[in-house]
Amino acid sequence: MSETIKLSFDDGYKNIELNGNPNKIIRINPTDTQFINRISGFDEKYENIRSRYGDIDMNSINDLQNLDENNPDFEKLKLAADSVDKLDMAVKDLINDIFGYDISLIVFGTDSCLSPAGGQPIFMNFMQCIFAYINECSVEERKKSQEKLNSYAAQRNTIVSETK
Repeated sequence: MSETIKLSFDDGYKNIELNGNPNKIIRINPTDTQFINRISGFDEKYENIRSRYGDIDMNSINDLQNLDENNPDFEKLKLAADSVDKLDMAVKDLINDIFGYDISLIVFGTDSCLSPAGGQPIFMNFMQCIFAYINECSVEERKKSQEKLNSYAAQRNTIVSETK
């Protein structure tokens, strides 16, 4: 019977707890080069999402500002609610595509990612926060890589000079 060997190595993945909630833990590799490829394919992702959800009637959402409080038009309310739901699902799908898994369920739960907090939709707060973290990790990893390359170069130079 053959023995199973278990190896572990640093694959770059980080478990990130969001907003101090131990039930909101996402797993990402902040220095994954495929992440950049997924972001750069935004136009294609947008078109896929647009074909999935159709055109979202943004005017119906804007029309809510003109509703008569004393005699609301429930048809306009329903149309606007449907548009907001579609937009919420589309944004969540886009975020999921960028991260490569259903991260939206963990991040937003059943809340709308369009809900405002701090003057902007919460999906923007999340994306700004995660992009800042990814940038910080990328800078740190480049620095570590450069230090290792410098160390290897110094070792090589020592070996080469000793053989002369």
